[in-house]
Amino acid sequence: MFCVDIQKMLVKIARLRCLESRLLSAFPASRRFMATGLSAPVGGYEEAKRPKLFIPGPIEMSPEVLAASGSGMRSFIDTTLIEDFGKSIELTRKVFLSKTGQPFIISGSGAMGWDAVCCNLMRKGDKVLQVNSGFFSTRFEDTYVQYGMELHSVGAAKPGLRPENALVERRLKDAKASGKPFRVLSISGVDTSTAVLADLKALCDITRAVSPETLIVVDAVCSAAGEELRMDEWGIDFVMTGSQKAFGVPPGLCILIASERVMAQMPGVNEIPNYFVNLQRWLPIMKNYEARQPSYFATPAVQLIGALRVGLEQMHATPGGMEGFFKAHRDMKTHIHTELDKMGLKLLTANTHIASNLLSTVRYPQGKGAVDVIPAMKERGWIIAAGLHPECASEYFRFGHMGYSVTTKPQYITALLQALHEVCKA
Repeated sequence: MFCVDIQKMLVKIARLRCLESRLLSAFPASRRFMATGLSAPVGGYEEAKRPKLFIPGPIEMSPEVLAASGSGMRSFIDTTLIEDFGKSIELTRKVFLSKTGQPFIISGSGAMGWDAVCCNLMRKGDKVLQVNSGFFSTRFEDTYVQYGMELHSVGAAKPGLRPENALVERRLKDAKASGKPFRVLSISGVDTSTAVLADLKALCDITRAVSPETLIVVDAVCSAAGEELRMDEWGIDFVMTGSQKAFGVPPGLCILIASERVMAQMPGVNEIPNYFVNLQRWLPIMKNYEARQPSYFATPAVQLIGALRVGLEQMHATPGGMEGFFKAHRDMKTHIHTELDKMGLKLLTANTHIASNLLSTVRYPQGKGAVDVIPAMKERGWIIAAGLHPECASEYFRFGHMGYSVTTKPQYITALLQALHEVCKA
């Protein structure tokens, strides 16, 4: 049975790669480069000719963030770097509405947070229940298997639906009754493949009532900052994300925050089966930087730390602070979905209520597919993404609406929607 499952997954991956190849070959610019023997611009596009980036992340970023990321090089013990790092730790705590959580800002992809969970919160053989709402939920499951955890999963009936809360509650109750409760309940805040928004508060309430010893872990790579998450109030134990989505900062930072309960239960430094993603090694570094003291374990991404501080300060400068930032994304989602409905375009998500405020997954209009829509959008100056869920990747496309383009440059989204209307009616 395991071999059959692997074979099915390999077939799905091959289909996705085939779709990717067709998309690349459909871009006139790519054909032009191949025909002339020219290569794509080194380092990316010239700004004047650069199509705007509206995939689910990285996203369009403010000039101030980009300027900070391109500032002069500095030492990891420079006083300016120490101040930027310390301030970023303090502001990260506020993003997650936590007074007592311990942030960790580490060089790496957001996906490194999966390893952080398995190494620092769990031991081999621990039971975990994953609320699976798409492709990236499954990749989190793969990480648990890699580390030898006992994986259980509650999935949705089909892509675009939420897993049922009642099924999650039943699994938690059964595990508790057996005398072996789940060590972790793992939730994708938004699955980037489907744009399904987790019923996060309700799942937290259920867990606290039914299995209070179970740690609540949120993969917030595609939801942090833009989607409501109240760490202390809702009893969330661990959150992981990356810098390149609603944080509005270039890729390269894995941002984590752990509750006091997690920190109290964490194994000692030599008991954690990983060297670099060992939060006990990073803990004194974070504490020292927050105290504005020099420290070193591994060289931080110094340019990105400065950019992160700027991005966080801009986020908190939104009228209403984090509440205003949440509201801006909710309102933009409502506007976008209203416009999509006017165009006759349907969502992959079952309805707008369970859809992310930061990302839309949209079914292609009848008679069109990826090769008709995505290259045409790029020709008009907009880069959007193809579908990703293996069961229906060819049926839909994705575009992000988060951060700078929501709070500062909403005219970008207005122009993108106009271009999408032109492409879909052509």
